[in-house]
Order: sequence, then structure tokens, then C-alpha cells
Amino acid sequence: MKIINLIFIGILGWATVFAVNAAPSKCSKANLTRCLDSACAINIGMNPSARCQYCGTSSAGTPPTQKGLTNVTAGQSTKYALTAQELKAAPSDPGKRYVWATTECVKKLPDCTPDDVSNAYDKLIEQSCRAAGVSINSAGTMTSINSAPSKTKCNETLSICINKKCGASFNSCQQDSDFDKFISECAVDATGCDEYVAAFRAQTATERKNAYERRENELQAVVKRIQSDRTDALAAARAECADDAKYKSCVTNMCESHMANKCTGTIEKSMAELLCKYYKTACTALK
Repeated sequence: MKIINLIFIGILGWATVFAVNAAPSKCSKANLTRCLDSACAINIGMNPSARCQYCGTSSAGTPPTQKGLTNVTAGQSTKYALTAQELKAAPSDPGKRYVWATTECVKKLPDCTPDDVSNAYDKLIEQSCRAAGVSINSAGTMTSINSAPSKTKCNETLSICINKKCGASFNSCQQDSDFDKFISECAVDATGCDEYVAAFRAQTATERKNAYERRENELQAVVKRIQSDRTDALAAARAECADDAKYKSCVTNMCESHMANKCTGTIEKSMAELLCKYYKTACTALK
């Protein structure tokens, strides 16, 4: 083969590689945006904050839920848009909804990638967030906005909430209905923590049960201690009543301390016995 032909083949090969590498993406930004809007831009004509509320951050507030809301693709072909039936599976948490919409739209447009989603849509979400009064500094911020909180952070948030509502010893959650209601309220406030709520509820329910059992055990221990003290006191009192010992001791003390003649006379002795008679009455009741 001639040298000139080898050179030509080499040049052609490099040109082919360059052409492949330089080939533009086949992903249609318009169709991709249409698909993402069907999940994230519901009623955006009346609510400029929609993209931020649905697929941005919960800091932008909760999107309206009135009947009759429409997305920007209403009436258009569903080839590149998510249907109402498909949207029933969309998460309500903005971060999870963004990830879900990305997954579903990439399925509908196989030529597109998650990077195409970020390039085509993050700016639109940022603009919507600015309309909602939420400050976003750069395109990369969407990644941090949509990252779900950790299990540790979720449990911390849920614990603070349930402790505030139930009290440290669950005093305000003695009714199961109250406990269930407060758990639900705390779950709503803990944005992005849906997957950890069930485990947190089970753990907290166990802690609540243990707290009530400890309280009951402590109460029973107090009752037993009081009963024991009463039994011991009664036994001691009966022992002092044996052979009228307590009565006789009272009479002797009364004579020695309060009678001028130490009960040498019958009058003083009778007075001392009368003053100490309540011991006889009490001892009779203890028999």
C-alpha cells in the first residue's frame, strides 16, 4: 500500500474520532423540559413558585391543592409528559419528587441523562425559587437542596418534635390516639424523612411502653413500701400494748414529771391513770 494511502486513512480515522466526540447530544431539551414541567410546573401560570415548591425545596412553602390545577402540558401529547395516572406515584417531598421526575423523564427520553436534566432544569427551578423568595446562589445548589437528610438528622428532628408534644416521660401521650396523632404531625414537619418514620414510630412506641412500665413498677414499689411500713408500725404498736406496757409507762412518766407528790396519793394516781387512758383505748382497737 502506498504511503499516501496510509496517511489518508490515518487522517480519516482521526476525523472520525473527532466527529464522534464533537457530535451534539441527541437529548431534546424542549421535550425534556416538557416532561419535567408535567411533574414540577403544575399551575405555574398562576403560581410562579411552582417549580420551586414541587421540585425545589420545602422552604418555598406548600403548593396549592385546590381542584382544577393544571400543568403546562395540559392538552398536549403525553409522549413526552407524565400522565395524571403516573403523577399519582410522585412523592410530595420536593427533593424526592425532583429525583423521581428525573428518573421517569429519562425513561421517556432515553437519549437524555440526569446531567441533561440538571443542565436543562436547575436554572428554571432557581428562577422559580427566586420568585418564591428563596435565595439560591448557583446551579450546583440544587444538588444540596434535593439531597435527603440523613437518618441521624431525621431521628433527631423527630425526637425533638415528639418530646415537645408528649413530654420527656410521655405524660401527654397516655392515650394511643394522642400518640398516633403527634407522630403523624411530627412526620409532616420532618421534610424528607418519610422512609425513617415507621422505624422511629416503632422505637418510640417501645420507649413509651417501657416508660409506662417503669412508672407502674415504681408506683407499686412505693405502695409496697408504705404497706410494709404500716405493717411494721402496727406490729410495733401491738408489742407496746402487750401487758399494758405502754399504758403503764405513760402513768409512770405522768406521775414523775407532772404530779407534785409523784402520785403518792390516790387522787394524783387517779389523775395520771385518767390522762393515760387513751393508750388503753388505742390498744383495745389494735387487738
